[in-house]
Amino acid sequence: MAIADEQARLLQCIGEPTRLQILKLLAEGEKYVGEITEALGKEQSLVSYHLRALRECNIVTVNQEAQRVYYKLSDVKLAELVHISEAVVKDIILCVPQRVSDEGRQRSRHNKGTIPAKSGRRN
Repeated sequence: MAIADEQARLLQCIGEPTRLQILKLLAEGEKYVGEITEALGKEQSLVSYHLRALRECNIVTVNQEAQRVYYKLSDVKLAELVHISEAVVKDIILCVPQRVSDEGRQRSRHNKGTIPAKSGRRN
């Protein structure tokens, strides 16, 4: 598999807001599920779901001590990635949605349900 494919898989695995928040917390060091849940203010079931997905992608590792399950980043470079991506989005505007003008909306409503004419010759 090409490196670009692997990069895309990595970004797909972490490309969800809750997962990014988890990674940002884990960039500070190992944490147990209760700490992550409390810090994010989210339900434990949701946090556990995302931690499982991150574990399956080999982005986090697990260490169980007695009743507590601790998570940490599998590679310190992941912490760098989280911090760099945060800096990037603070510096540039990404994916600015295009606004549709009132005229464009009216045309869209007017043309709704019609089939555009084909160009070219008829046989």
